[in-house]
Order: sequence, then structure tokens, then C-alpha cells
Amino acid sequence: DKPGCNPDKVMKEMAEHDLLPEEWGGDIIYDKISAKTGEGIDKLLEDIILVSSMEDLKANPNRYALGTTLESKLDKNLGPTCTLLVQNGTLRLGDYVVVGTSFGRIRTLKNDLGEEVMEAVPSTPVEVTGLNEVPEAGDRFMAYKTEKEARSIAENRKEQAKLKKNKNNNAPSLDDIFNRIKEGAKEI
Repeated sequence: DKPGCNPDKVMKEMAEHDLLPEEWGGDIIYDKISAKTGEGIDKLLEDIILVSSMEDLKANPNRYALGTTLESKLDKNLGPTCTLLVQNGTLRLGDYVVVGTSFGRIRTLKNDLGEEVMEAVPSTPVEVTGLNEVPEAGDRFMAYKTEKEARSIAENRKEQAKLKKNKNNNAPSLDDIFNRIKEGAKEI
């Protein structure tokens, strides 16, 4: 849809990463689609079904849920809310979840129509409340058996993120300062 778009250029760039299209003898299906006109959408859906049946891609609804955060926000009335896409397992009202570095118990579960539901099976997007803070879009989530388990994992992730952030700040350590003093540096 974008003016000057060149699908063949995209295919060449993907081939540089060993993702060869079927047209060139590879095993990757490429579908040319248009979001504006809807052209190729039916073919894309057919190919998704074909690949999932050939690869035997199935989600297990009989396990704790896991998936991805699609969007999140801080609602002044409800607190942190986020839209989760359940990719495997079943997310139920009252489950304890860890979403990125936040955790909580699912207080409300609403489907894409805004209706309250008791559970969400694989491939279902749901809006949830009950987290202690607003997660980032793209954060992975997973449901756990107990609040203690969820809290522990979230706190561990938060600590790891804090350490990583401090390491990336490039602040000199005491060893760096002492080494510079030994080398005769006048400014630290």
C-alpha cells in the first residue's frame, strides 16, 4: 500500500537471513497483501491454516496461561489495565500472573467485546485488571499457582532489570576511579 513499496526487495532482504520464499525454492510462504483493499487476506488466512495443520501447531488449554501484552494503561478508576493475548493455556478470573516485572491477581477479565468472562482460552485477547503496576506493551505474561510464586518471580525480574539498567548507565565503579588515579588522570 505504501507508494514505492517493493515486495521483491523485502524478499531479497529476507533471503539474506536464510528465509527463502517458496518461489525461489525455499520453504517460507510469502503472501502479498493490502490492508487498504483487503487483497490477499483470504490467501494469507488459508496459508496460516495450512502451516498450522502441517506443523501440528496447537495450544494446550489445560495448563496455566502464557502470552503477550498487547497494550497497557493506567485507568484512574480501575488502576493498571492491560490487554493480554493468551497464546497457550487458559487464563481464569482469580489467577495470579506475572507480566514483565509486574504481578497481581486477575480481578476482571473482559473479552474484545467488553463483556466480562470467567476464562480466556488460547488465541483470545482479554483486558485485565489487578496488577500492581502498568506493564510494557510486548511484555510476556504467565499465570502461576500462588501469589507467593508470582511475587517472587516479579521481584526477581525487577531486580535483574535494575541491575541491567545500572550496568548500562556506564557510571564508573570504584575500581575504575582508583585505576584512573593510579594512571595519573587529573579528571575523573
